[in-house]
Amino acid sequence: MATMRSVPLSQEVGAREIASFADEVHRPLLVVGNGPSSAMPPYRRIPADAVVIRMNWFFLESNYHFGDRVDAWFSAVPNETLERMLQEEIRTGRYDVRRILTPMRLASQRDGEGYGLDPRVQVTELDSWSMPARNPRLARHFMSRPGLPTTGMQALAFGLGVGFREIYLAGLDLYESKDARYGYTIPEVVERGLMAKDLAPGYEAAHGLDTDIAFLRACLAEYPDARVRSVSQSDTLHLYVPPATDLDDRPVLEPAEGSVVGLTKETSEPQVPMVDEQEPITIPAVPGPRWKEIDGRRCAYVTVVSGAYHHGARALANSLRRVSDVPLIALCTPGADKAALAASGILTLDVPPILNPALSPSRRRRQKMQSRFAATYTKLHVFRLDFLDRAVYVDSDAVVRAPIDELFEGDDFAAVPDAGINLPNGRTFNSGVFAFTPSRTLFEQMMGRLSEITSYDGGDQGFLNVFFDRWRALPLEYNTTKRMAAHHPALFHDDDVKILHYVGKKPWEVTGDHDVFDELEYAWLDYLTDAEKNELVRDLRRQEDLSTQIPTGDPAVRAREHLRGGSPATALRVLEQEAATRTLSTGERRLMAMAYVGVGHRRKALRVLERANSPVTAARIGQGIASAYLRSRSRSR
Repeated sequence: MATMRSVPLSQEVGAREIASFADEVHRPLLVVGNGPSSAMPPYRRIPADAVVIRMNWFFLESNYHFGDRVDAWFSAVPNETLERMLQEEIRTGRYDVRRILTPMRLASQRDGEGYGLDPRVQVTELDSWSMPARNPRLARHFMSRPGLPTTGMQALAFGLGVGFREIYLAGLDLYESKDARYGYTIPEVVERGLMAKDLAPGYEAAHGLDTDIAFLRACLAEYPDARVRSVSQSDTLHLYVPPATDLDDRPVLEPAEGSVVGLTKETSEPQVPMVDEQEPITIPAVPGPRWKEIDGRRCAYVTVVSGAYHHGARALANSLRRVSDVPLIALCTPGADKAALAASGILTLDVPPILNPALSPSRRRRQKMQSRFAATYTKLHVFRLDFLDRAVYVDSDAVVRAPIDELFEGDDFAAVPDAGINLPNGRTFNSGVFAFTPSRTLFEQMMGRLSEITSYDGGDQGFLNVFFDRWRALPLEYNTTKRMAAHHPALFHDDDVKILHYVGKKPWEVTGDHDVFDELEYAWLDYLTDAEKNELVRDLRRQEDLSTQIPTGDPAVRAREHLRGGSPATALRVLEQEAATRTLSTGERRLMAMAYVGVGHRRKALRVLERANSPVTAARIGQGIASAYLRSRSRSR
């Protein structure tokens, strides 16, 4: 049982909290929730001098999206793993946490509990509920359960209570995303310390949208002189709190030379499928640079990586290094091998998945979709990178064979007419390569049209062709698909190709037949280092060993082939159909877990793995991972 904080009778409720922030309330306050929009925030709308409140598991982010200074950490629920990991973040200096706001005593001060903040860690601890307690209208919302406001709304009330009057709300998305709950990937060691309600998108039973809105309105009514703005992604929130606009009259919080804002940070993640006492993978930070200035503009290449596509991203990065010094940024889905990317010096950004709208029940019957397009809408996150002035997107199954930095010229959307089996017609473009100007407003417009635009191919390419009804056509050399070599050899001149796009079967996939594209795929191998080739061979051998363990004709064979081919959604569909008629074997459940990770559902992957083992084994695995995780964090400081 958590011990609530109390106030000595000789002190006024909230006096200590008000005094702690007295010298800072003249500055803006930034309250950062953990919703999907907390990743890659709209920097140009956030003041540089803002006081920052973070909350709960914020330190799981892959990048210092809001910097490493945390003026106050806010949490309302005791959790052993959370408090242990927070202590490690503070002790190692990965974050400069200056205050802790919580309504109960930390575990180190609770009777009978021997975990929590080490007394040697000097952090000011304050009572987060002291401020609403001073206001009867707000206090009334804390007097019943279920029905408490969520943590982000509680933090807003605290900020208003201590005296802040210019407040920005980031990552408070009111759980509107159907695809993800957080703006970061939850590692398994954390998932095992949480309940299903803590992981699934949407509100849980103890909270509710109406409760949050009622509390928000009460806050705004009690503090009418406050200027509250949203840098979150919530249509509902914007009915009550206006969205912030770009700040042109003062410095903004943004990535800059010498700043940690936006930088990657060292992380440690257990592997899936889990093995007893398996050591987590330590993913080192890649320092940058994150862009190159060309004609006074910040420019970078961008790609998206999921599943086995890290092999392709490595070849792409190496090919770019031969012809350009402009960096490559890889946006990573939950199933991406970030350790492999970091080992190759590739900058990464975790992004929550944007699931294909064709997967929604309302559209599944009337819109067909190839399984390989299940997660390609995640590519739309590139338009959020507004710390860049200009960017060039290249699919991670392509290599750059000649200088292409001239693509950073202009301000429009430019792409290559789609060609391969058919000749280009100039009416549609291939979305494997395009030059663009990142814009938060543009990204928000895209998200607003997801449900109304029907993609002609079921993937991101069809969506983007409708969204960008005007575009500038680039020469075919900037995105030559390998199919051109087979279907239109007269138009394929090897020496002219600037970007070769390996559409269809990928060079890192296994095939037992002679292929007309063999020569081009052998050339792709030349873009890998010896160490990267060794890892590719190792992965292929592991896949081959696993496939021999399943009898020929078993549905698991098809599922494994789809996983190899980067189509986890199809593998999942195959296994779910089998599970509807019989009990899956342990090996099949592990395949299902891999497929769930590939589509971004790590919580479901854990559940499947737990069912694949006995309860005793599952508990032992969880304990082993937790111990290994904490040992690795201690070694990395």
